[in-house]
This record gives sequence, C-alpha cells and structure tokens, in this order.
Amino acid sequence: MTTEEMVKHQFEQRLEQYPGCCFDVDDPSRYDGFEAKTLAMFCRMKDRSNNMFLKRAAAAQAVIDLLARKVGIDPEKCGLDLYVLDSDGTSPIAEKMDEYFSRSGEKAKLKRRIDELENENRILRSVVQK
Repeated sequence: MTTEEMVKHQFEQRLEQYPGCCFDVDDPSRYDGFEAKTLAMFCRMKDRSNNMFLKRAAAAQAVIDLLARKVGIDPEKCGLDLYVLDSDGTSPIAEKMDEYFSRSGEKAKLKRRIDELENENRILRSVVQK
C-alpha cells in the first residue's frame, strides 16, 4: 500500500468516526440535480482540496521523518509503522523522545551532583592544606 493510499484509508476511517458529516458516496444519483458547469466546479474544488491535502500529508511525513532521524530511527526501515499510532496509542518516535528527555534530565542531575562534589573536594583540599 502506498503512502497516498494509506493516508486516504486513514482519512476515510476518521470520517467514519463522525456520522452525518458526509453523504453516501456509493449513491449514483447524488449529482443528478446539478448542471455540467456546477459539476465541473465541484471537480476543480475536489482536485484543489486533494492536492492541498496531499501536500500537507507529504509535509507532515517529512517532519516525522526528520524527527525520526533525530532520535535515531531510520524511516526507510520502519515503513508505515512510523506514521500511525500503535494499538496502545503510542508511537516509536514518542517512545524514543521520552527516553532521550529522561536521559537528558538525568544528565543534568548528574552534572549538578558532580559540581557539588567538586566544590566539596576543593573545600576539603583547602582544609587539609591549612
């Protein structure tokens, strides 16, 4: 399944979550009451909307790929798992980022503790020299 097909499938799933917001797309007579010019305008609007949606999806994919590379995940190897949430509502990128931020917080604590110990060491050395 291509990225476009996956995005379309996800979009359709989202629409199914909101009943009443769209009409029956399988009804062959849904456009029978419109003139040809109006139908052509609908097609142009649909094409513009589709193009904008695909551009936004591609931009979002590029951002996700960039974030994945920053946290050490190769987007080429992950496939579509990178762009959808797991069944428990998490994502591989979010997990890596949580791990990174927790480590950076621990690094800051360790650095403060090292500074404290170095200060104590200086004080003890000055006391021993006297």
